[in-house]
Amino acid sequence: MLVVSGLFMLSGQTAFAQYTSTNYQTNEIQFGIGGDLDTSSTNYQAQTSAGGLAVGDTSSTNYTAYSGFLTPNEPFLELGIDTSTVNLGTLDTASTKTGTAAFHVRTYLDSGYTVQTISQPPKMTSGAATHTLTAMSLGSSATNTEQFGINLRANTSPATFGSDPAPFPDGSFAAGAAASGYDTVNQYKYNASDVIAASSGSGWGLTNFTISYIANISSVTPAGSYSMIHDLVVVATY
Repeated sequence: MLVVSGLFMLSGQTAFAQYTSTNYQTNEIQFGIGGDLDTSSTNYQAQTSAGGLAVGDTSSTNYTAYSGFLTPNEPFLELGIDTSTVNLGTLDTASTKTGTAAFHVRTYLDSGYTVQTISQPPKMTSGAATHTLTAMSLGSSATNTEQFGINLRANTSPATFGSDPAPFPDGSFAAGAAASGYDTVNQYKYNASDVIAASSGSGWGLTNFTISYIANISSVTPAGSYSMIHDLVVVATY
């Protein structure tokens, strides 16, 4: 059994600019035909805009500007765990067991982030011995070989499972991607403390990620129940 959990860490420093002078200050400027920052009733709450003339971002070595009606002036970074438990079933030497877990990262006004795995591979929790499944170097699945590995791609071997990182909604400015070593279809690895996903762009939005797990045992793997609490940490970079 795998239990997936998330930790949030924010580090670094950043500065924010507002439009100011000795006589005025404004946090938001909008060119268009209108909008409302607080459209709500007892059943819903929304922010709306109409006729915005520009969206997106522009930058140089000295500044970055974000265009659009709904542009908060404070950054945020959010990690959400969308799958709490993954059950790989009973492992055997003749077949590879697979599973998936989903998480998302939502961000605004970041200069990038990393998602790090900080847990050891599945460890025996019952039985006569103490044993941890062998973490994989980058490679493919092989039955009758003790292996534990992951990637963040849509795979076709040893089964059709998993998904590629995807911005939500499609076409948004979210820029999350699988990290090196975890971004190759049908290739898996695992190393505690590795960065498994990252965003290097100064964008915003939500990226959905799917962790694809594989596990194999050999004929000499000790019998018993194995489990792992899979902790993820997201850290902002500036």
